Amino acid sequence: MSTVKGLSFRHKGKIYHTPERPLIRDLDDLPYPGYHFVEDVIHKYHFTMMAGPSTRYALIEGSRGCPHSCSFCSQWVFWQGKWRVKSPQRIADEMQFVYEKYGMRFLWLTDDNFGLGKHAGELCDEIIKRGFADDIMWFMQARCDEVVKHSSVLPKLRKAGNRWILLGVESPSESTLQAFNKKITSEDSEKAIKLLKRNDIFAQATLIIGERKDSAESIAHLREFVNDVDPDLAIFMILTPFPGTKLYKEAKRNGWIEDANWAHYDMVHAVMSTEHLSRMEVQEELYKCYRSFYGSLPRRLKGIFSSNKLKRKTYRYLASQGVLMELENLFRRKSNA
Repeated sequence: MSTVKGLSFRHKGKIYHTPERPLIRDLDDLPYPGYHFVEDVIHKYHFTMMAGPSTRYALIEGSRGCPHSCSFCSQWVFWQGKWRVKSPQRIADEMQFVYEKYGMRFLWLTDDNFGLGKHAGELCDEIIKRGFADDIMWFMQARCDEVVKHSSVLPKLRKAGNRWILLGVESPSESTLQAFNKKITSEDSEKAIKLLKRNDIFAQATLIIGERKDSAESIAHLREFVNDVDPDLAIFMILTPFPGTKLYKEAKRNGWIEDANWAHYDMVHAVMSTEHLSRMEVQEELYKCYRSFYGSLPRRLKGIFSSNKLKRKTYRYLASQGVLMELENLFRRKSNA
C-alpha cells in the first residue's frame, strides 16, 4: 500500500501517510457510484424524518470541496481549498439514473457548498426538462449570502423539486463570524431564512456555540436571534477543533483543548472551555439552546399544522417518535441535577 498515493494506514503499530494523490480535474469523468453492490438491501434505507418511512433515497455528489475557508471546517482543508463541480447535465443524469433504475424519490446532494446562481439554474432547467421534477424531492446545503445574492433562482429550485435547504447561520455575532472567517452577516442569515420560506423551501439552520469569546450572555443573544428569525428547524452544535483545521492549530498552540478523547469530537460534547464558560457550562448552554427552540409549544403546534407539507411531516414525525418530549425530559433532568 505504500506505493499508492493518497493513503493513510497503520502497519506494525506505526501510522504511515503516502504522498498526496492529485485531484481529479474533471468530475464528469467519474463512473456512477456502484449502486448495484447494495441493490439487494437498498430498500432498507430510508430518511424517515425528511422523506417518510417508505421513500427510497440516494446521495448525489454534485461537487467536491468549497471555495471558502471557515476556520472550523475540515472539508475545505481535505479538498485542498479547491472547489470542483460536475456539470449540471451530469448531475441531472445521475438523478435521473437513480430515479428510473432504483426508484429513488428523495435525493440528497452531499456537496459541502452546492453554490447557487447560473450553475444551480442550469441544473434546475435540466431536471424540469426531463420531466421528473414533480416526482422527486431533493435537499442541499447553501450559504446564506448566496441565497440572498441569487434569490431569483429560488422559484426555479422549488419548481425543480428542491424542498429543503440547510443554511450555515452559525451565529448572529459579528465578532464570532469574523473569528470563524465565515464572511456572512446576521442580516444575510435573516434574509435567507425569509426568502426560503417565501418560496416554500424548508429552511434548516445550523448554529455554533462555544467560540472562545462566548459567554452566557452572548449565547442567550444567539437563542433570542434564532427564535426571532424562526427557521423551520434549528440544529445547535458545540465548536469542535477537528484536526487539520485552522481552529485546531490555534487551539492546540494556545492550550485550549481540554479533552483529547476523539469519541467526543462530535459537535455535541464540549472539549474546550471559553474565556467565560467552563466545558460543563458550555455543555449546559447547548441544552438551553435546544430547550429554548423546541420547548416552545406554539412552535411545535405551528410545525404540526404548518401549510408547508415538509415542515408538517417533520414535526409530526418528531412528535410521533417522542423526540421533543425526550428533549424536554432531558432538559428537566439537567435542570434538576
